Amino acid sequence: MGTSQSARNRARNRRKDQKSKRRKRLLILGIFVGVATLVAAALFPDLSLTGSATPELPASVNKAPAAVGQKGASALAAPKASSLQESQSQLAKELSLETKEKKRDTEARVGFGLEDLIQKTRSSKEVKTPKKSSRSKENRPLLVVIIDDISQPGQLRQIRKIPYPVTPSIFPPSSMSTRTPRMARGLKHYMVHLPLESSSARMNRFTKTLFTGDSYGRIDSRLRELRRLFPSARFLNNHTGSRFTSDSAAMKRLFKAMKKEGWIFLDSRTSGRSKGKQMARRYGQPYLHRDVFIDNVRTPSAILAQLKKAVRIAKRRGYAIAIGHPHPETFRALRSAGKILSGVRVVYLDELYRLRFGGGR
Repeated sequence: MGTSQSARNRARNRRKDQKSKRRKRLLILGIFVGVATLVAAALFPDLSLTGSATPELPASVNKAPAAVGQKGASALAAPKASSLQESQSQLAKELSLETKEKKRDTEARVGFGLEDLIQKTRSSKEVKTPKKSSRSKENRPLLVVIIDDISQPGQLRQIRKIPYPVTPSIFPPSSMSTRTPRMARGLKHYMVHLPLESSSARMNRFTKTLFTGDSYGRIDSRLRELRRLFPSARFLNNHTGSRFTSDSAAMKRLFKAMKKEGWIFLDSRTSGRSKGKQMARRYGQPYLHRDVFIDNVRTPSAILAQLKKAVRIAKRRGYAIAIGHPHPETFRALRSAGKILSGVRVVYLDELYRLRFGGGR
């Protein structure tokens, strides 16, 4: 680049020297023409440089003998007229040459400027344009993280400290807390955690648990109550419910009532014999289900390992759903999981439903 620039500078300097020499020659030629013109005007006042090729002689010259007068006048006038015409012709050529040189010089300079600008632009693009990532954020696999068993405001505050979207699944009012509907007010992304019958009698003591033997009327009444308590909620998942979700008749009554009230079921999959997939297909719903429980073992390392498993599933299938619980260890692990989750896009459950299954809202 430095050598090219030096060559251009030398060429520019040579052009300047040539123009300077031409100006000097033109100046000298102009002086000569001017002096010649003045001399001719003084000797031959009636001489016209632009008139006839045979100029008229002054009266004093006409008094000489005719032959001598004509010969002397021709000898005196012809060289001066010829010299003046040649000078004018040379001046015109010089001016034309200088004009052409100026034009070429201008074109050369402009051309260099444009080429230089193009080259700089290309270089700038090559250096400054960042490489596009192989997968943009919008095209990454989707991951939903749900925290079940939410019943206290402090648990919601812990969820808000997690630096990515986490969907709380809130208990209906119970002896643990009667304020859960009030907690849900103003929340845009949440779901309802519905207690269903478990195979363990101890786990069936939760307020208004639904049992396999409950009639459609009772189940329908319970879901209408939940709609009134949580008017903006759209999704619910089962708390316990290993026995209930394994019973086809009970699940059929539940899905019928849910569809009537606009609920969408997410199967927590507390039983390998769950009929959730079968009923979702029967009632025209996508089958949403938990892929991973992240905190069955409540240590940070185990929780992070389960998150890695959820990420692998998301990358393989395009999305995954992980469920945890409001334990201090779970919250700490989730806050530190940024690197593990860098390859996926963490979204709320309703966002997953909209993006993957075309659901509104």
